[in-house]
Amino acid sequence: MNLSMINNFVNWQCLLRQRNFRKFAGKPSEGTLASIYDRKSNEEITNIRSVLIEKDVANSAKMFEFMIKKTHDPEERYLKAVKYFASEYFENSNIFDGTFAATFPINSKILKTLLKNRKLNVQFFESTNGFSFTVDVKKLKKSDPIWKFTFYHNCFFNSSLDDNIEILIFKPDKISFKKILV
Repeated sequence: MNLSMINNFVNWQCLLRQRNFRKFAGKPSEGTLASIYDRKSNEEITNIRSVLIEKDVANSAKMFEFMIKKTHDPEERYLKAVKYFASEYFENSNIFDGTFAATFPINSKILKTLLKNRKLNVQFFESTNGFSFTVDVKKLKKSDPIWKFTFYHNCFFNSSLDDNIEILIFKPDKISFKKILV
């Protein structure tokens, strides 16, 4: 298993995301966008905003839901989320394993393409370095804690998001990690 490479990726993602919240009010940087490629043709399918998933999401999913439901003011939700994610959230990279998720419109062409392929190549890149690896893709049920975690996380930044969406989880193939340097 390529554990040190996975840890390097997760540490890098945590640093980028913490910096984005501390310096740019949560605006995602290029390194948090996943470029998704077809494994056979190596053609780019899409770029997605990724949500880094905790190994155990249950408590955070409940907390995110509470934070969302506590107020109807989208500005207040957003500011509380930025404050929370900018503080210590990304300092403990051990709570993540490189798995990420993203939301999609129901029945969208991209959703169907990703699900049809099931196994895809992914690349995260910013500035002069990045990582590429293979992922398994799976659609989540609304009852899944990861679905709830992702949904409520995204509600902080998109106040018009409703639950009429699909959420896909992208689980890394741990032996496929490669570092990219330019």
